[in-house]
Amino acid sequence: MYILDSSAFIRGHTKERNITTVAEVSEELKGEARLRFEAMRGGGMQIQVPQERTIEEVIRISKKTGDHTVLSRTDICLIAAAMELEGVLVTDDYAIQNTAAEIGLMVEGIAMETIKDKRNWIFKCGSCGKESRTMQKDCPICGGQLNRKNPSK
Repeated sequence: MYILDSSAFIRGHTKERNITTVAEVSEELKGEARLRFEAMRGGGMQIQVPQERTIEEVIRISKKTGDHTVLSRTDICLIAAAMELEGVLVTDDYAIQNTAAEIGLMVEGIAMETIKDKRNWIFKCGSCGKESRTMQKDCPICGGQLNRKNPSK
């Protein structure tokens, strides 16, 4: 089973059979990409509605990796659908790929290579420089804004 992200429809990347997506993807599409979505839906593409408990699990894991701040509701639902269906997630989105890697899901890229290593992002205060492994609204030391930072740099 292949679970398609919006980038698959935007780039015209299709699979012959066993495809699904989530309803939220259609909200991200316009023009030809929207027409491709509707054509594939008419051709038998399934729409998965992930369970709330699976969505909550994806949110918990994405907070652990540090990707939660850049994942949309659509992204979270796609990952949840891939978990429930034990399918291959088809996306070029690196935050989706990173969270999926943490879960152990299979990922296939479209126009970009898939990630080579998963990351657990850190957050650094732009004011005082304090680093944290967990995303918080504000820096616990000075109240400044926390920014996502690559842990290997």
